[in-house]
Amino acid sequence: MSNSELITLAGSTDGTTASGTISLNSDIFQSPVQYFRIPKGLTAKIWFKKIAGEGETLFTLQYTHDVTAAAPDWTTILQQEKLTEKGEITLEKRRPEILRAFTGNEAFRVNWTQPTGGAANAYIELGVEIE
Repeated sequence: MSNSELITLAGSTDGTTASGTISLNSDIFQSPVQYFRIPKGLTAKIWFKKIAGEGETLFTLQYTHDVTAAAPDWTTILQQEKLTEKGEITLEKRRPEILRAFTGNEAFRVNWTQPTGGAANAYIELGVEIE
């Protein structure tokens, strides 16, 4: 039997620019974060994504092996999620997207892009199991 913790990470676009990094919030954080660092030897399993917004927005999950580097090398991983128009999409996985931490320096973040800055506010929520 393994111990795991399911947390919800959520954030939104800033509404003024055409792209950026989502500031992630959770009840376990004292303040928003730009990335989530995975504890050494554990995995982050992303079980669901919920996106909503007022217009076209592309959300991209990125991963780095060393967030402590002066300029981390962020790699786009897995699948990008696109909201094509005003509305909401909920994506639940029978098999989660799994991100592993071998050294404890691994992290992931969510970037967003819109065709025009400030055209639409958008929101993303991730269900992440740490195991």
